[in-house]
Amino acid sequence: MADSLRFHPLVADDLSAATEWYDSISVELGNRFRADVNSRLDAVELRPESFAIVDAPLRAARAGRFPYLIVFEHSRLTEVLGVFHSASDPSKWRGRLR
Repeated sequence: MADSLRFHPLVADDLSAATEWYDSISVELGNRFRADVNSRLDAVELRPESFAIVDAPLRAARAGRFPYLIVFEHSRLTEVLGVFHSASDPSKWRGRLR
């Protein structure tokens, strides 16, 4: 996983909830979800400006084949604000902005 990204304190809860849900279906599916999220976090770290602005100043990267978005803010530093299901209410993202 990316080392130079900053993470909002609730990101761990987001990932845990989603991973547990996929693990409950299949451990293999949970492993694929984790791998896709980690791969996408690496891409966010390397090329944050290549991802679409979804609600200025927020950008989002889709978590591979899964219906989850990694929502982040990029200025001088890149801070991951959450990992949300793509159908979730965007106010959850905005509420994590500082």
